[in-house]
Amino acid sequence: MKRMIMWLIGLLVMVSTANAQLRKGDLLIGGNIGLTLDIGSSESVNGWGVVSNSTDVDVTFSLTPAINYMLTDNWYIGGGLGLSVAPGGASLFTIGPSGGYYVPFNRTIGMMNTVGMGFGVLEKTFTFTFGYTPELAISLSNRMYLITALGSLGYNSGSKSFTISLLREATLGFCYAF
Repeated sequence: MKRMIMWLIGLLVMVSTANAQLRKGDLLIGGNIGLTLDIGSSESVNGWGVVSNSTDVDVTFSLTPAINYMLTDNWYIGGGLGLSVAPGGASLFTIGPSGGYYVPFNRTIGMMNTVGMGFGVLEKTFTFTFGYTPELAISLSNRMYLITALGSLGYNSGSKSFTISLLREATLGFCYAF
């Protein structure tokens, strides 16, 4: 237990002493790994009138490498690739541009407000996606950042749906600023 507490204190000191700021001209290369949980319940009635309840959990895995360029100290543009694998083997491959506004809270933590679009293929059908994702950027060193998000909102033409996913969708990634 002592060893784990010492590791946490060391990590906290390392993060709090990081003196990084994103600046004009920085090239951010990295990506995210994401999980989306779709938890629902279903009810079925058999021939004898007995009702059974069950909970269905669908997990979607996504991998999203990206590259961004800081136009100013706050504005950035970029693009990325995306691969999502859903239950039943359905997979979505997307490519598209993104951009956003970076808000530094202090020298260690900031928020990347990213708006992006994607063009892709879902089960041999063309799809278009558009979305907004607020991401928390935590400086681990002068050039390395931990990027995390717990939700997003957007539109997907493949499922013809507008989604707001808060605390159902989590991403974790890293980026390096050159």
